[in-house]
Amino acid sequence: MNEDHGTSAATKLTRTEFAVVRAYAQGMRPVDIANRYLSDPDDDEDLTEHQAIARILALRDRLVQFALQHDRPEIAEMFEALRGRSDVGMTRRVDALSSLESLGQGRPSTGHEVGLWFGPSLARRLTAAGIHKISDLASLANARGSSWWRAVPRIGPKSAEIITKWLIEQRGPQKDNNKALIDVYIVAPSEVSRRPAIVPLPLGPQMTHPVPLEHMLPQPPGGPSPDASRSDLERVRQWLDAKPRSPHTRSSYRKEAERLLLWLARERLRLEEMTAESLQGYAAFLRAPEPTAFWCGPASPRDRVHWRPFEGPLSASSQAAALRVIRALLRSLSKAGLFACLPDTVDTPEGDTEAAESDGPGPLARKDIDGFLDWLGTQSEAKWQAALAAGLLVRDGFKVSELAGLTCAALRLEGHQACLHWHGPRSRSLAIAPDTLEALQKHWVRRGLAACPPSSAALLGPVDYPPTQRGVAKRLAGPGAGYGASGLDQLLRAAWKIYARTQPTELPAFTPKQIRTAAA
Repeated sequence: MNEDHGTSAATKLTRTEFAVVRAYAQGMRPVDIANRYLSDPDDDEDLTEHQAIARILALRDRLVQFALQHDRPEIAEMFEALRGRSDVGMTRRVDALSSLESLGQGRPSTGHEVGLWFGPSLARRLTAAGIHKISDLASLANARGSSWWRAVPRIGPKSAEIITKWLIEQRGPQKDNNKALIDVYIVAPSEVSRRPAIVPLPLGPQMTHPVPLEHMLPQPPGGPSPDASRSDLERVRQWLDAKPRSPHTRSSYRKEAERLLLWLARERLRLEEMTAESLQGYAAFLRAPEPTAFWCGPASPRDRVHWRPFEGPLSASSQAAALRVIRALLRSLSKAGLFACLPDTVDTPEGDTEAAESDGPGPLARKDIDGFLDWLGTQSEAKWQAALAAGLLVRDGFKVSELAGLTCAALRLEGHQACLHWHGPRSRSLAIAPDTLEALQKHWVRRGLAACPPSSAALLGPVDYPPTQRGVAKRLAGPGAGYGASGLDQLLRAAWKIYARTQPTELPAFTPKQIRTAAA
């Protein structure tokens, strides 16, 4: 028994010896460990570094043996890793720390986590929005421009000021693996109002940057054809003003017309010189506008120099929509005698089957529209109840552009029939169906109004407003602030997308107008 006990005692560490190995594993200097736990009070001299490490490693070997005796190989392996710790290894670690202290401030890399460069509070908010790396933050800023922070919950102007100024400071020369933070057009929120205003420029290949339609000037003398350029501008402007259009439609037509004029100027072409081949070239340009720096940028005010006609390459559906507008423009100019023969491939370029398939909405049947309105009637969300009321009003004969800005004063009861009176370029009165009136009343109640709301309240209005400056202004305006034409259009389109995904078969393309015009 005594022999067995001695063997056991020789391998098991005392409480003090366990403390020695624990301190060494935690990184305490061997000399300090030795002087605290291993020195003999009767010795006149302290242990040297080499002696201290030798004694500690001997204790480590005994601990490994003890762990193996008790079938704990994971612990033995853990402390086996300490075998490499030596006087030389410790010196190397100390030298490494000294070299780190001598380094200056580092530069951020696009692969760095945001938590390495921003405080915990900012880092948590960025990470919660899916922005984990500096590259994610830079990509968002480059895509959304100076207002990038509006897409990040709980990031306000003050936090955006800190982050954007920090990003701007990193615009200096970068190494290949650390080159792309934010583009030059991005400024801090406090500088937005001081961005340079756009200056009108003449159309031509020498343009340093694109300008919107209202800032285009004719080609100066000495260009290919000053009279033709001036005529192109006049013709496009006359076409836009030829007949009344809703603000949303006119804005869309203007956007496509100014893109075409800019492209023609860069290609040294005139409208009357457009052929099937040039139209194919323009369609290819819409798929990939080049050079990107000239054509593409985030959404920006039209009166600022960093405005760009594209945010990026157009999708197939957007290409088709753009070409439909160009087709309408060229048809109008052909009727005015500009073309001897209208190009016959204005719709889509040859081979672009994806764009051809989506060129224009296909015919929607009345049963599709009725199913859509029935589906809206089953939805409980306030915005879909608003969409139902808007959809039923369009079905009854109103245009989306006419509904924007209408107040409840427009609703009148004539006998047992409810009517809406609209005053615009042409005043008219339309009877609305009983289910439309019922949907309107439910919508009003959902907005916190009575079933018979005040006449000054907007006929259709949102329940919740976005936390933007415009949204706050509408909220403060009270029930008199309602949906605009663009808001109603987007609301109905968003509802249709969700509805279409619930159907077993693919539905044709949709526009709110088809609620009124769908064939039986």
